[in-house]
Amino acid sequence: PLPRRARPGKRYHRPVSERPSVSVVLPAFNEEGGVAEVVTGLAAALKGADLSAWELLVVDDGSTDGTAAAAEKAGARVVRHPVNMGYGRSLLTGAGAARHEWLLFLDADGSYRPDEAVGLLAHAAGCDMVVGARQGSLFWGSPSKAVLRFIQLKLSAFVAGMTIPDTNSGVRLVRKAALEAHLPVRCYGYSLSTTMTLSFIQQSLFVKFVPVSYDPRKGSS
Repeated sequence: PLPRRARPGKRYHRPVSERPSVSVVLPAFNEEGGVAEVVTGLAAALKGADLSAWELLVVDDGSTDGTAAAAEKAGARVVRHPVNMGYGRSLLTGAGAARHEWLLFLDADGSYRPDEAVGLLAHAAGCDMVVGARQGSLFWGSPSKAVLRFIQLKLSAFVAGMTIPDTNSGVRLVRKAALEAHLPVRCYGYSLSTTMTLSFIQQSLFVKFVPVSYDPRKGSS
């Protein structure tokens, strides 16, 4: 199921929670080699956080390896796509299946550190989305990729009317109610992250960027 969409112009209620609840959503396609380590690392970080409730949800996007079995063995709840549908569709499937107030989106390839991902919750008060802004040379990549990323960030800043350090980070904390009410365009591919960032900013929602590490992924992209 997909998150429900509110009527145009309808505002959602932003609850004040002393101890929030969070659903961690990990989209995964052929991540058998790394998903278990990511799940166990997140579970340890979540146990140390002051939360009222949490869950780990892996969306197996039509994998042809043992991704689902590895995730379940590590303790995650798994939702499966019968065929590969893409990154954005996986995030929306996870959001629709999530049980809690906050959605913590995180890649299942080990490129983000579990403690830093869960640490985004410390910045959640009053916000609608907290984006982990990637740092370091891996984020910028090769000289040619760095030029393209620079152009993309400048275009995004022009559209949004503000500086954006990272539009399409794979780690972000989002209020589920805000996603349901304020994501006007359904992007089922990789561009969902960028659409989410720009859409929230243009609708004057509260978006905060927090620096995070960005490590080499496990397996092939």
